[in-house]
Amino acid sequence: MTSGLAAATSPEGRSVREGWIDSARGLAIVLVVLFHAVINLDLVGLAGPWSRLAYTLDTFRMPLFFFLAGLLAPALLARPLRTVLRTRCLNLIYLYVLWCLLLGTFRALLPHPPPDAFASLARILVEPNVYLWFLYTLCLFTLVGWLTRRLPAWLVVGTALICSAVFAAGLVSTGDVPWDKTFRYWFFFVLASRTAPTVRSVVPRMRPVHVVGAAVAYAVVLGFFLYIADDRIIFVRPMLGLLAVAAGCGLGVMIARIPALGFVRHLGTRTLPIYVVHAFPITAAAALLNGRDIDWPPGTGLVAVPLLTLAAILLALGLDRLITGRIRGIFDFPIAHWTAKRHLAPAPAGRARER
Repeated sequence: MTSGLAAATSPEGRSVREGWIDSARGLAIVLVVLFHAVINLDLVGLAGPWSRLAYTLDTFRMPLFFFLAGLLAPALLARPLRTVLRTRCLNLIYLYVLWCLLLGTFRALLPHPPPDAFASLARILVEPNVYLWFLYTLCLFTLVGWLTRRLPAWLVVGTALICSAVFAAGLVSTGDVPWDKTFRYWFFFVLASRTAPTVRSVVPRMRPVHVVGAAVAYAVVLGFFLYIADDRIIFVRPMLGLLAVAAGCGLGVMIARIPALGFVRHLGTRTLPIYVVHAFPITAAAALLNGRDIDWPPGTGLVAVPLLTLAAILLALGLDRLITGRIRGIFDFPIAHWTAKRHLAPAPAGRARER
């Protein structure tokens, strides 16, 4: 969720490489906010036709998000464990706990609060928050990545694929949605972290025909298993996720080449504030509308979801602009030198080559 990217080494150069990753991340965060807007507005009958689309894209947004996070992981995973804990895990857990407490308290004070609003705050390290679980899961993936870094790639990636397949097919379940999603998406983080150099060399070379091909393949396969076969067949969802990753990365490349779409790239550099803030206006809107007998005009649901999505993103960007660089401890760890990357020692050359 950080905004800085590792220096690029491909022939296409640093700006292209950073551009496509940020653009793809921008696309992914918009889909995450849209999904949560749909979930909440669906509770008050305002999701409209977006409801079907948002749930259909379940195989797109989080595989892409975790894959992009994995692409940026190898350099960190080559560092000593103490460095990994200080520069990544400490920051992620701090932000996760802080924003869980803020969001949980906020939701408890809204009309029609969840029945266990305050009680659930005590379980955030055992039952990940449904809105903020990505931070918690990314910390776990980072630790597991470091612990398994010396194991053969085929073993780790294969294990993650099987884990993803059985959870996505519903053959195994923890009974908790965020935990199930954690196991379901581990594969995409692992795959990216183990293949990052190749991916970061190949993806920037994608042309429109490749992007269209990947997008069409994703749409066709998704449609087949949704309407003709069954997308819960084992290994189907990981396959759909791989097609989504290819299409999402390709779209990132295309977006990065269009100056008019520079705002998408900007969103990709601000994923953290958008992610932790967006649930506040979205849950507030649903709570304030819940129980009201309003005769909405036809087509209201069609515009309500994108408007709420836009409002949530703009609020997050506004707070980011106001706070970041001025007040510590809101979007970063409060004690700067504890997590400062300037203290990183260069990774040993031999270990870097192992990645």
